[in-house]
Amino acid sequence: MRKKHKLIFTSGANANILKAYEYYENAQKDLGDYFLASMENCIIHIDSNPEIYKAIYKDFRQAKVKRFPYVVIFRINNSEIIIDNVFNTYQNPIKKIR
Repeated sequence: MRKKHKLIFTSGANANILKAYEYYENAQKDLGDYFLASMENCIIHIDSNPEIYKAIYKDFRQAKVKRFPYVVIFRINNSEIIIDNVFNTYQNPIKKIR
């Protein structure tokens, strides 16, 4: 599939993805891979039509990762999508936009 936007992941978003992957992989073999596949599907949907996602604070939007308690926090900047955070919804919501 061809990307519509340039995708930029912040170091914090990358760290949270890796942390979640390791957690799920340690919990059950291949569950981490399933998490990454769900994350990839979420990013594909964001890339295909980012404007459909609700703005949650200023220009930040969020998309739910299916089957996992995570949301992807992102911004649209012209032809770029900046993935600012991958947030575990069991955490304090104040940490979502930092």
